[in-house]
Amino acid sequence: MNKYILFLAQFFILFLFWYLLSGKNIVLLLLLGVIISMLITTYQQKLKILDDESLPIAILPRAIIYWIWLYKEILLSSIFVSKLILKFPLNVSPKYFKIKSNQKTAMGFNIYANSITMTPGTISVVTNNAEKEIQIHAISEETKLGLESGVMDEKIRKLM
Repeated sequence: MNKYILFLAQFFILFLFWYLLSGKNIVLLLLLGVIISMLITTYQQKLKILDDESLPIAILPRAIIYWIWLYKEILLSSIFVSKLILKFPLNVSPKYFKIKSNQKTAMGFNIYANSITMTPGTISVVTNNAEKEIQIHAISEETKLGLESGVMDEKIRKLM
């Protein structure tokens, strides 16, 4: 992506953050916000910190759709785990297994591993980016089968 677009996007994000935290429309505070946002963005660019991975503007529309889907999955999984735990007798059957990822990028692989951990009932225990493999602990056979279906992996692959 064009380095000027990245520069401007980072500047506006930092300035918006400054403005929201200050909560005032005083000219001096706004001017300080502009100056500090410009200095930080310039510093990031000189250190070569600012790149497509640090500010993934290109995937933002797809990311919003993914976040909505992930929120729905977290909610459904929370309900499932709550029912599983509250039901008597306790019907928990923990599973520890490995799963292969189809991610093409390191960022996609990390998003996948973190999404697994964010979903109640599953935890990414060990990740191996070189072999695209994740060791997972699941609270039940159903949560294991949900991951093995590959839906989340495919959604993240399309996101990236």
